[in-house]
Amino acid sequence: MLAQTEPLRGAQRATARIDAIRTALTVGAGTGGAAALLLALRRQWLSEHTHIRQEAADAAAEFDAAERRITELYTAAAGQLGSDSPPVRLAGLYALERLAQDYPNHRQTIVDVFCAYLRMPFAPTSPPDLLESELAGLSVSERAAAVDVQQAAAAAWEQERVVRVTAQHILTRHLWVGTDRGEDPAWPLNPAPGEPKFWPDIELDLTGAVLLDFEFVGRRVEVAKFTDTRFVGGANFAHAEFIQHGYFHGARFEKGNAHFLGAWFGSRIVFTRTDFGDEQAVFDGATFAGMTFFDGAVLGGGVSFEAARALAEFNRNWGSIRQWPEGWTERHLAAEERMPLLAPKFSRWPEANLPPGCPTWTLVLPDDGSAPTG
Repeated sequence: MLAQTEPLRGAQRATARIDAIRTALTVGAGTGGAAALLLALRRQWLSEHTHIRQEAADAAAEFDAAERRITELYTAAAGQLGSDSPPVRLAGLYALERLAQDYPNHRQTIVDVFCAYLRMPFAPTSPPDLLESELAGLSVSERAAAVDVQQAAAAAWEQERVVRVTAQHILTRHLWVGTDRGEDPAWPLNPAPGEPKFWPDIELDLTGAVLLDFEFVGRRVEVAKFTDTRFVGGANFAHAEFIQHGYFHGARFEKGNAHFLGAWFGSRIVFTRTDFGDEQAVFDGATFAGMTFFDGAVLGGGVSFEAARALAEFNRNWGSIRQWPEGWTERHLAAEERMPLLAPKFSRWPEANLPPGCPTWTLVLPDDGSAPTG
């Protein structure tokens, strides 16, 4: 019996060894497969991250190349503005305009360049012809030379006038809001659909500039500085929008009137010591939505505020002062009184739906409450 048992146990041990080997091989194969899978995954991860890093590097290189190209174009165009040749200066203006149109992130910088150019000294009138008394006693050749110098100066002035008027036009045409109102006037206006040339959120600094026949009808800016600016030939700001601040402190209007019909003045508008000249200043239908300063304003031709209104409860973060021209004030609507409209068909505000006595607006009126006079 014992002799039979020993062979059986030996067979069992052999079978166990075979099973153990088979199991070990199976485990080894599984472990090797897992290792191979991990290796493949790691290779894929490295490949993907290498690709991502390469894409990021390519994008950075592309961005740097674009910025270098923009800088080169900007430097070249800005350099043209210093040329003695008017056609070259004009070419520089148009090159900068195209650059600003194509690269919105650089628009404010280019607008600043336009403003800086317009702030450069400029005589608002052409050099006068020489008087006979100035030519008396000169020889024929000296007289001819003096006349040539005067004519060259007059030609140079006219050429620079053309360049400056072009700069004004390029600058302001990209601030035009458009007129997408239809039958339902909206407040405030939005740029018309399909108006890609509108540049939003622009700030102007034309402090001390000489502006000729300045047209700003329907334009919109966040901030505009016209401190000590000379407007020669009048200035038309009808339906313009000063979203935040407008500064006309010490500005002068010469040979034409200041026209602000239907204009919108936001957080603060300053006409302190502004000289409006000898013609009537027009603020008919204008809206004053924040602080207002007319103290010290010179109104040689009078001022008109027909159907003008002021926001009763405005944002007072900037202050709460309103200083109207001497002889003018504001008052709330009476209980049965409606807000007057100037040309209701073209009104920018939906006051037609306001009930009588609406507390939203106050009227801008002479102190005695009579109709405004010129």
